[in-house]
This record gives sequence, structure tokens and C-alpha cells, in this order.
Amino acid sequence: MSEKTRDIIFLKQFGKNLRSIRESKEMSQEEFASFCNIDTRQLGRIERGETNSTILTIKNLADKLNLPIIYFFDF
Repeated sequence: MSEKTRDIIFLKQFGKNLRSIRESKEMSQEEFASFCNIDTRQLGRIERGETNSTILTIKNLADKLNLPIIYFFDF
């Protein structure tokens, strides 16, 4: 498996985990994005594994949800 393939798989797993966290909070993408002060389209791209989020975006999500940042990588 190539490194690029592994990266794509990782991004998709991260996005799936983020979606699961959002759904556990019973929030729509729009509500969650607004709560976390990010664009809804950006959140959608993250959840689909289409974009490589910055560590600051992930930190923002963790801070807004009062979760340890490692929680987002528990997959």
C-alpha cells in the first residue's frame, strides 16, 4: 500500500470519527460547524476525508467540545 493511500485512509477514518462525535452530540453539520466557528462546507470536507485539517482546526474542535484532542484520533 502506498503512503498516499495510507494518508487517504487515515483522513477518511478521522472524518468518520469526527462525524460519530458530532452525531453523539445530536448536532447537524450546520449546528456543529456554527458551534465550532468553522464553515459548514469545511466540516463536510473534513467528515468525508477530503481535506487535511490543520492541527489548529482540530484543537478548536476539541476546545469547543471540551474534549482532549487525542479523542479525535481514537479510531
